[in-house]
Amino acid sequence: MTADLSLQHAPGRMPNRLAWILGCAAVLIFFAQDLITQRHGTIDGAVYVGRDFINVWTAGHVLHDGKLGVLYSVKAYSAYQQGLFGPLRVHNYSYPPVSFPIASLFALLPYGLALIAWTAATAGLFVAACRKWWPETAGPAWLAALTPAAIVNIWTGQYGFVIGALFLLGWQWLDDHPRRAGIAFGLMLLKPHLAVLVPLVLLIRRDWTAIGSAAATLAVLVAASTLAYGWQPWHEFLFHTSAVQASLIDARDSFFGLMSTSAATMMLRAVSNWPLAVVVQAGFALVGIAVVALAAWRRVATRDLCFLTATATFLVLPYAFSYDLTVVAVGALAILSRIDVPPLERRLAFYGFLSPQLGIVLAAMNIPGLPLMLAGLAAAQFRLATNKADSTPQHSFNPHTASAA
Repeated sequence: MTADLSLQHAPGRMPNRLAWILGCAAVLIFFAQDLITQRHGTIDGAVYVGRDFINVWTAGHVLHDGKLGVLYSVKAYSAYQQGLFGPLRVHNYSYPPVSFPIASLFALLPYGLALIAWTAATAGLFVAACRKWWPETAGPAWLAALTPAAIVNIWTGQYGFVIGALFLLGWQWLDDHPRRAGIAFGLMLLKPHLAVLVPLVLLIRRDWTAIGSAAATLAVLVAASTLAYGWQPWHEFLFHTSAVQASLIDARDSFFGLMSTSAATMMLRAVSNWPLAVVVQAGFALVGIAVVALAAWRRVATRDLCFLTATATFLVLPYAFSYDLTVVAVGALAILSRIDVPPLERRLAFYGFLSPQLGIVLAAMNIPGLPLMLAGLAAAQFRLATNKADSTPQHSFNPHTASAA
């Protein structure tokens, strides 16, 4: 195979140590604050250690108790949860019925052990999925669990590692094992909005086998969960819970607003103008769709398309949060690890890598930095990917050269 000069790396050192230090500082402070302020696990009388993981654990107990009707009723669910944890702010269960077996499994353990097991298992899954993508000069692959986005995900107890692993596996298998790729993409039904651009790319590339496999996986998951739990949970999730989650687009006065990747949320926080927020969000979404569609049409290398699609997803979505940027962080680091990247693209990648935590700080100052940093990273990824596509022959994902990109 012809050598690809665009995959050269700085020899033997972790790129941009400053990015790691700055990118991890904010949430490490939040971790420390949680430990200082918690009383018997409760933090500020509002949340619990492990934060959103309490929803996974609570849902498992609801299922074990046979109280399925409680799960998607905000009032009943919150009352049940407070019976387990004591007074907390109102929480809701926001995952589809295909997540029920996962919740049931982790609820078999006491909460503390379940949180440790959840963090270790999901981080291990993500690290394993990252091995074929991880830049050699970034250090050992287990550092994928300690990027700025990964630390936010650990702090919030979220699904970011699981969805990130499925996303990476889908792209890794797409060229040579499309049926496996379709299964991985179909399993993203756990948080389906994070796969919003995948069907577009598959259609443009005419990856019919992967499309068929993904559709079959979705059908099996929906059918199996319906047989196990009935159709009512799906109805509640689609027509009730989705509306509750959509209301968080206007999360300007909550901590969710600080973690939001949404241009609409950031505009509402800054100027409180819905028409302007909709226009700005539409603009970001059109840019995200356009760069991914054009890159797919120009047949850029699959791994470059993977990272670009990951970043552009968060330009498109009006509802998403920084704990889901696990793959985006790896994509930014892949650029920082190269020695041939022009200064502008390197700076854009630097801020894209920092964005999951720096974005929280900027949002607190009513500066919509997170969506802007993601847009900058997408621009850098698109430019580098299309330049490489114009100058080198294309080939499928090669695990033996993956660490060099």
